Amino acid sequence: MTLLTLFYLHLGVLAAPALQPPAEPLPERAQYQQAVGACLDRLLEFGHDHYGPVHSPLLMSVIDVRTNTAPREPEILDGLIRSEGRLHRRNPGGADLWDDQPLLRVLYECSRQTSDPRYAAAADAHVRAYLQLSHKPNGLLAWGTHIYYEAYKDAPGGDQDGAGPHELLVLCPEWERMWQLEPKLVQQEIEGIWDWHLVDRLTGEHNRHDDRQRGCDFAFSGGEFAYAFAFLYSKTQQPEHLEWAKVVAGRHWNARNPETNLAPDAPAIGDRYDAHHCFTTVSGPHAALLLKCFEATQDPWFRDVAVAYIAAYDKYAWDADAGRYWAMLTLDGHPVPQEPKGEGYDAWKPTGYVDTWRTVMYSYEFPMTAAQTSLYAWELSQDPRCLDAARHWAGHIRQDFPPNEGRRWGSELRQALPALEQTGGTYAENYGRAISFFLRLHVATGEPAALDTARGLAREALAKLSENGWIKGHPAKPYYESTDGVAYFLYALLELAAYPEKLPPNL
Repeated sequence: MTLLTLFYLHLGVLAAPALQPPAEPLPERAQYQQAVGACLDRLLEFGHDHYGPVHSPLLMSVIDVRTNTAPREPEILDGLIRSEGRLHRRNPGGADLWDDQPLLRVLYECSRQTSDPRYAAAADAHVRAYLQLSHKPNGLLAWGTHIYYEAYKDAPGGDQDGAGPHELLVLCPEWERMWQLEPKLVQQEIEGIWDWHLVDRLTGEHNRHDDRQRGCDFAFSGGEFAYAFAFLYSKTQQPEHLEWAKVVAGRHWNARNPETNLAPDAPAIGDRYDAHHCFTTVSGPHAALLLKCFEATQDPWFRDVAVAYIAAYDKYAWDADAGRYWAMLTLDGHPVPQEPKGEGYDAWKPTGYVDTWRTVMYSYEFPMTAAQTSLYAWELSQDPRCLDAARHWAGHIRQDFPPNEGRRWGSELRQALPALEQTGGTYAENYGRAISFFLRLHVATGEPAALDTARGLAREALAKLSENGWIKGHPAKPYYESTDGVAYFLYALLELAAYPEKLPPNL
């Protein structure tokens, strides 16, 4: 130590920093809320649509965390894998209120927990702007998995330059929140689904696309339509709206094998494998949406059908010896063993055991959603078969710790994301859903290990996904990206912050 340093220490100039006690670590609950608030503050500061001639309160889907900007053409990276070769699914240079349904839950819940109204106000503004700005010529919203609102050109963009199909998949939409803000536009959207997506109004055959033609009647689009109609019934109390929901939900129920209760994913396809096999699309997203139908209408038929699907999948897909679920079942209950990856559409065929840390947005594997839905069904039905399924899912998921790139597309993902070798980890959505599942499993069973698992996953994910105040969609990417499921992770953190209070499910 030099004489000059000693002199300054004597004067106190250098002493203050050295004498400051180390900062106390934040309580766990505050850490979770702080991480969510930091990301949302970034989103509110930098994430709005200030691109193109017309600016709006819309929240952008892809934001570079290094520059705090939304590039019109983000780096492809894993885009072709996660989007199944359809880059418009990322909503580059734009916004998509459909993909932001989980974000709405986060914004409203963060305002509730923190008493800061800014987050709820941003959600309200995002909803109002989108419902007013982004429509197709047939009156349906320009949102979903094919089209979105392109901020740089102030018009719908995506598939067919914004003229592509209206398609709603997988998510549990916040119809109630949107209805509170724009009831007429929401009713127009839901009635438009009946007009444009139904192929046969007697059998409930529908098409994921709004062309009134036969096509893919996927389980996770049929569930969307049924829940939309069930929600509308909850508002209008018109019997026809409840009938619409039952007719569409009955499409898959009536196509099931009545001896096993296993339903095909897309019965109208014909000879393709998804017309004759059952996947976690049925016990996951489809069943979750049927449970939402039950909550909206209080009609037990929806709940009972969902429970039957979950119990059937658990009975036939669970391999007790391996402690894993099969991904694909014939309708008479036989699993399809692992096959080499096929060509064309067969590349998405989910043979062998289900891929726990899924890579693609859609396709046929939804293990985390199926796990969450088993608990959701237990909460609504108290049927012990659902809790058994949840415990099986917990065992399956734990076998594949730590979270990783997934088996099915792992080699392709490692090639597309060179940084993955150093970062490890998985998508924000996978982390979020897993955290929510184990937290709710703890609530359902009282098992301390489930709570420890949820908190451990949260710590790992925060370490891997946090950058420049943002939460990224994947550890090896520089983007906040809505379709990577950032909002699912943020909501899971808010669930942990609220514990032991139980929030609505993170679906």
